[in-house]
Amino acid sequence: MKKINHINKKRVLVFSVLIFFCQILLIKFDYFDGSIDKDKPYDEIEHALSDESIDNGIVVNEKKDARDINETTFKANTKKERIDAKNKKEPYYTLGDIGKAPSRLKPVIIKRPPKGMTVDNINMKPDPTATNDNNMPYKDYVIFYPQHQDDEVLWAGSAIRYAIRSRGADHVFVALVSSGTGHKIFKKNEFKNMTQRQKAEYRNREFMESCHHLGIPKENIFFIYKERGDWRTDFKLERKFALEMEKKYKSVTHITHSYKYDDHFMHRANGQTLYELWKEDKIGDLRFYLKPFLVKYVDASKNILNVYSVNNEEDYTRIKDACKAYKYINPDMLRAGIGYKTDFLSFDSLVYDSSQKSYIIIQNNKTEG
Repeated sequence: MKKINHINKKRVLVFSVLIFFCQILLIKFDYFDGSIDKDKPYDEIEHALSDESIDNGIVVNEKKDARDINETTFKANTKKERIDAKNKKEPYYTLGDIGKAPSRLKPVIIKRPPKGMTVDNINMKPDPTATNDNNMPYKDYVIFYPQHQDDEVLWAGSAIRYAIRSRGADHVFVALVSSGTGHKIFKKNEFKNMTQRQKAEYRNREFMESCHHLGIPKENIFFIYKERGDWRTDFKLERKFALEMEKKYKSVTHITHSYKYDDHFMHRANGQTLYELWKEDKIGDLRFYLKPFLVKYVDASKNILNVYSVNNEEDYTRIKDACKAYKYINPDMLRAGIGYKTDFLSFDSLVYDSSQKSYIIIQNNKTEG
């Protein structure tokens, strides 16, 4: 009898452990996230402005902005497509696979820093022989359009530093498109009674310090969303701003998020806004920055990849300090380290890369990317 009870207890223990690990896996794969439709193909990826969260260019529901969707979630969203591709013996891609592509860009090998190493204590030595001379030259003026605070340094830091070195700081602009208040971090108690503007300014303090370290003059920093009284994201304002800058400066390179190869619906809507202007021949030079893990999905037959690297200690340190601006916490200064808390691994990985690479694609046609 005792032996039977012992066996039963052992079975209960094993069963409990299995349930625990199943729960962990369900959470990891976003099973309990109601904002994710597991059965819906990601068919809106090329038409982000048509997303139900956007009405006439205005973001009316920031629920999908709670966090970036990672590669694991995309695999969950496209499970049916993956099974169909396997049955038909066709290639399967989790992201950016709108139609077949004869070839894709090579994957970027992302080196993660060892445990305990962060933007505070990582200090790499850039390669002085690294060159950006093979990249397509910028026009006389260069404008970067980050959707959220931190996008400017995480995905375009080296590209911004090269623009400043090659065109001069007075010819480089950063135009922030969104207030960045949709992230789930603002549900925490410390932000509970704040207005949208107060939340936005918490992020803007980090953003302004980041731009300062990158070398952007204060007068060259624009907050597009502030043209609206309610500070909502309005992509029509982004369109208006780009047209005004194109008209004023004539020779302009516009650099923004990809309308196709990105895992965030607002990033893609940002890119689509300028992509439509480019297709209409209303802006002359348009390029898209990418998150490193998304490079491998890009159709190599329709896009040219430019990789920007730092090759001196000043640029490396400036980008590192811009990253640290998003980690700084000081309640007396109304600083909460929001950017770093929401995506610490991207910051640490960028600084751990001695070249701090930025990946930018240039579409070679106006029909399909």
